[in-house]
Amino acid sequence: MNIAEIDPAEIDRELNSNGYMIFRDPEIAQTSLQARAEYVRCLQASKLHATREKFHYTTLANEPWRKLAIGSSNGLGESYAQNLQSIYFGANDKNYPALGSLFATMIQIRNKLMGVDPSFGSDPERERFWDACRVHHYPRGGGFMATHRDTHFPQIISAQIAKPFYQICVLLSRKNTDFFTGGGVIYDGNKQRIDLETDAGFGALVLFDGRTYHGVEDVDLDQVIDFSRTDGRLAAFVNLYSVPAT
Repeated sequence: MNIAEIDPAEIDRELNSNGYMIFRDPEIAQTSLQARAEYVRCLQASKLHATREKFHYTTLANEPWRKLAIGSSNGLGESYAQNLQSIYFGANDKNYPALGSLFATMIQIRNKLMGVDPSFGSDPERERFWDACRVHHYPRGGGFMATHRDTHFPQIISAQIAKPFYQICVLLSRKNTDFFTGGGVIYDGNKQRIDLETDAGFGALVLFDGRTYHGVEDVDLDQVIDFSRTDGRLAAFVNLYSVPAT
């Protein structure tokens, strides 16, 4: 994907009309294959932390942080139910080069659309935001995220730097291979349900903003949930998280 050719005004028109966009790029898809393998390696080697157990973004330079996100009222801003695990990675972790390459591409696209410096998010002390590079993993046996809109991030970004919010994710799993029922959905400008696993698929980049309802429907309820398994529904994200005031 040639990031220099991205036209933010054209993207905004499409989001205003349709609510979301899907990009399929061979290079991103190839990187996603390697990134998925690196994620599996990390999953198998990482300790699992509790939902409410805290970490500081600076520790990601040393090792990733694997955590649960389970409960009936989770989420920042608008509260919603979810059941998944996430691994947070340092954006420049040399142990995971393919994930780093994927995150870097996603960050560049995000920053281009926002109208900020291409490296924005890499200097949290100065910019007061950090790149929350992570993979969401919805396990077979009941992984899900209730349908919701992203309300917190647009408010924080607008208040602190007066810029628009864009949500970018890359799908890292295949329906009917890694899982069989459920998965990611999004609702378009006409409030029609779109199955992202069918319409986008592995390695696709999905783009939307804070107005768009989306979620993950129950994944494979015929299975017994096991957070150590490497199958299930996976997606990469690169949100900007604000640095708390000290």
